[in-house]
Amino acid sequence: MIRCFSIVFGNMKLLCAHVGAKMRDDLLIGTEHSYKILPECSTPQNNFLSRKSFTEVSDEEKKQIVIADPKFGMFSLFKYHITRGYNNEILKKKNAVYCSHIFSLLSFLPIIVFASQWAMYIGIISHQINEYDGESLCPQNAAWDSKLVMFGASGIYFTKSFFLWDNLTDRTRLNKMLPATDTWTMLDTFQEFGFNLFVYAANIWIVFAERSIGEMVLDCVAMEFLMVLDNEFEQLYFEYLPEAAVDIYDNVFVDYGKNYELVEKKKNNCGFYCLNCITFLPFKMLLISLLLFPVFCGFMMIYGPICK
Repeated sequence: MIRCFSIVFGNMKLLCAHVGAKMRDDLLIGTEHSYKILPECSTPQNNFLSRKSFTEVSDEEKKQIVIADPKFGMFSLFKYHITRGYNNEILKKKNAVYCSHIFSLLSFLPIIVFASQWAMYIGIISHQINEYDGESLCPQNAAWDSKLVMFGASGIYFTKSFFLWDNLTDRTRLNKMLPATDTWTMLDTFQEFGFNLFVYAANIWIVFAERSIGEMVLDCVAMEFLMVLDNEFEQLYFEYLPEAAVDIYDNVFVDYGKNYELVEKKKNNCGFYCLNCITFLPFKMLLISLLLFPVFCGFMMIYGPICK
């Protein structure tokens, strides 16, 4: 029994120390990886940087690092086309024309992907709210098979909810990253972590509100599809033009120390400082939401089947 308590205490101590470090951290910089969260821990950032020098990174690894950076999303990709991609140097070297590159700038393709995600998300949620005819918070009028689906869906999202936090942890400890010095990176960071959270929560609501099991499944699949649209566009773009990812890694991305230096210097700019202050609370709310989402899913595993 004492050993069990000791194991639980050790796990909770490590978890609380990590959460505390996250809450003190700046999501755009990732300072938690530059110091020990517990005395017995190694210094993650130093260990990570010492594993492989930047000159030893292959082109494929560079592409994966660019794709993995949560601050590099649709807005940052569009900014790349405005600042560097418009020269079409990569296309000239390949002696080929790729429409995804040309029209990402001319037709605002990354921005259209972002707008389409939110348009479809809002439309689906609005439809579900208008169609919901529950007269109370706990109608208890669904068939037993619908209640089973409710329990299963909540259980699936309960297990997946822990990976949302792991995704946040893993993708903020890259050896090189996009400089977090403008509004674009903030928007992309919110989109990457916040939209996934909204989709998971919406799917639980859809399963609770919808009467038809077939409609439950179809709506959930549609929402999961929406969640990965931006990442799929990014992966497809770099699949055809990996040289663009290499160019971004070599000429746009910076290491942790340089990113920290740029952000600190940028704070002297009044506009950036105000923006940083405005986004401070939303970032912390995002962290708290990710932390509490498993609790919500666990609650819905009980409440949902009973009250559906």
